Amino acid sequence: MSDHQTTEAPSALPTLTRLSNIAVGLAVAGAVGLGIGMATDGSAGHKIFWGAYHYGFIFWLTLTLGCATLTYLHHTIRSQWSLSILKVLEAGNKNLPLIGVFFIPIAVATVGSHAIFPWADPAFLAKLPIQKQQWLNPIAWVIRAVIYFVFWIWTTSRLNASSKAQDVSRDESLAEARRSFAPPMGVIHVILLTFAFTDWLMSLNPMFFSTLYGAWHMATGILMAIAFGTFLTLLMRKNRPYAAAINPALTKDLGNMMLGFTMVFGYFTLSQFLIIWSGNLPEEIIFFVQRFEGPLVWVGAAIVVFQFFGPFLALLSGKAKRTPELLIKVAGWIFCFRMLDVWWQVVPFFKGPSQLSTVWIDIAALLFVGGVWLYFFFRTLKQNELLPLHDTRLQDTKLALEAH
Repeated sequence: MSDHQTTEAPSALPTLTRLSNIAVGLAVAGAVGLGIGMATDGSAGHKIFWGAYHYGFIFWLTLTLGCATLTYLHHTIRSQWSLSILKVLEAGNKNLPLIGVFFIPIAVATVGSHAIFPWADPAFLAKLPIQKQQWLNPIAWVIRAVIYFVFWIWTTSRLNASSKAQDVSRDESLAEARRSFAPPMGVIHVILLTFAFTDWLMSLNPMFFSTLYGAWHMATGILMAIAFGTFLTLLMRKNRPYAAAINPALTKDLGNMMLGFTMVFGYFTLSQFLIIWSGNLPEEIIFFVQRFEGPLVWVGAAIVVFQFFGPFLALLSGKAKRTPELLIKVAGWIFCFRMLDVWWQVVPFFKGPSQLSTVWIDIAALLFVGGVWLYFFFRTLKQNELLPLHDTRLQDTKLALEAH
C-alpha cells in the first residue's frame, strides 16, 4: 500500500481554531462599527441603528432556526443525507440561548420606546384593528417571545443530549425515543416559528400581512442551514473525520437538497408576490412598494437572478453536485446572497433609499452578531464529535471510517 494511502488525514481541530479566531476578529470589528454607528446616528430614536441591529439579529436567528428545523426533520425521518452535517446543525441550534441574549435589547427597546416597532407607541396601537391591538400588546409580545425560546431551547437541547449520549452508549433505544419526540415537537416548532416571524419581522409594519410569511422564512432558514453545513463540511474535506466521509454520493445528496430548497424558496417567493399583486390591497402591496423604490428595486432584481437562477442552474449540473471544489462555491454563493436577501427584507422597514449610505452600520451589526455566533458555534464543534458515531448507517456509506 502506498504512503499516500496510509498517511492519516490531519485533524480538523486546527482549522476550527483558526475559524474561531477569525470569528473573534469579526465580532470586534462589528462591535466597533456598531458603536460608531450608534454614536453618529442622528435619526429619531436611533432608528437606523436599531434597524441595523435588527437585521443582524434576524439573519442569525434565521440560520439558527434553520438548523433547528433540520434537526427536528432529521430525527423524524432519520434521513441519511443529513448525517454528514448533523453535528453542524446541532452546534447551530445550541446557539439558541445566545440568540435569546441578543433578543434582550430588542425586547427592552420595544417595551421602553417605539424605535423598532411602531405599534409599541400606544397612540399608534390604538389606531389598529382590535385584533391587532390584542396581539401586538407589548407585554403579550414579550411573553410569547419567552415561550418561543423556552420551547426551542428545551426541545433542541433534549435532542442534542440524546444524540451525544448515543455516541457514547450506542443505545439504539435513544434513537427511537428521538424519533417519537421529534415529530410533534417539529409541528409545534413550525407554528411557533410562524408566530415568531410575524411578531419580530412582519409586524415592523403592522398594516402589512402575508399568509405565506412563516413558510417563506422557514424555507429561507432551511436553505441557509444546508448551504452553511455543506460549506463547512467541504471546507474540512481533507481533515478527519470528513476526509473519509466525502464522496460523490454524499455531495450529490447535499447538492440535491440545496437545489430542492432553492426551488421551494423560489416557489414561495413567487407565490407571495403573485397573491399580493393580484389582490392589490394597500395593506399588502406596501411591502413591495417600499422595496421597488430607487436602488432597492435593483437589489431585488439581483436577488432573483443570483439567489435563485444562479444556484438553480448551477445545481442542475451533476458535475457540480459530485465535485466538492464546485459544490463548496455554490454553497458559499447561496449563503452570501442570503445576507443580501435578508437585508432586503428587513432594512427597508427602517429606512428609505435616501438613507442607504448608512449600509455600513448594517454590515457592522451583521459582523458583530455573526462573529459572536460563530465563535460559540466553533467552540461547540471543537468540544464534540464532528460526525454522529452512533448511526449504524455510517458504516454502510463508509462515513465512519475515520470518525474516531
